[in-house]
Amino acid sequence: MSVSKLGPYAKTIRGLFHCTPNEAAMIEDIMRNDVLHTVALDRLSADEFKTAARKAALLLAANRADYEEYHERTRAIVAEMQVAQAKNA
Repeated sequence: MSVSKLGPYAKTIRGLFHCTPNEAAMIEDIMRNDVLHTVALDRLSADEFKTAARKAALLLAANRADYEEYHERTRAIVAEMQVAQAKNA
């Protein structure tokens, strides 16, 4: 994933951890799904965001192979759906 495609939360995460764009996207996803269990990151204070991001980064570090496999499969499914939509358009 390129830096230009990152959303504001992933860009903030990159600033916090100096990680790759892919890692930032995974950390954001882990924050939403495994740490906070919500998609609403905009309601967090700066300190709450940093705490959740740290927890997510630790989860990524501890379970990297599983998260990388999950995200790779998700990207593949999205790509397949885009191809199917293009064929039907």
